[in-house]
Amino acid sequence: MDFDRAIVEAYYALLAIARRQYYHDGRAHDLAADTVMRALEARDRYDGRPLLAWCRAIMRNLFLNERHRLSTTCTQPLGEWNEPGGVEADQRAIVDDILTAVGDMERRSVAVGTLMDFARGYSLQEIATARSVPLGTVKRRIHDARKMLSKSVYSLR
Repeated sequence: MDFDRAIVEAYYALLAIARRQYYHDGRAHDLAADTVMRALEARDRYDGRPLLAWCRAIMRNLFLNERHRLSTTCTQPLGEWNEPGGVEADQRAIVDDILTAVGDMERRSVAVGTLMDFARGYSLQEIATARSVPLGTVKRRIHDARKMLSKSVYSLR
């Protein structure tokens, strides 16, 4: 089969693969088109293996390169950096107020201790086992503690 005809037939399969990687249809079309363009440019290096597998390798590399490029790109213009000072002090004061509120609530309620265990990274099942309570109780305590913390933080404003 002719290489050009095979690449055109592979385009629709590549587009379906690109749609799984990007949920935005325009970006998926761009990725599939870039893949076909690269495959056509590298036609002389095609080694005879199944064309779709070769194109998928090209597509994977294009996708990973773009993701890496976007993750290392600074998205804030250099002229808009916040100057240190007032904002950091305000944020530290708010964090101190929140930690004080959590400490006060922790002395009054078991629910806040359960929430803190959850925030430390323990799973719900681990907390239930350590506290010898049912899993539903742990979920309810976390829910109650979040509501209490929300009310406390809201009153700080």
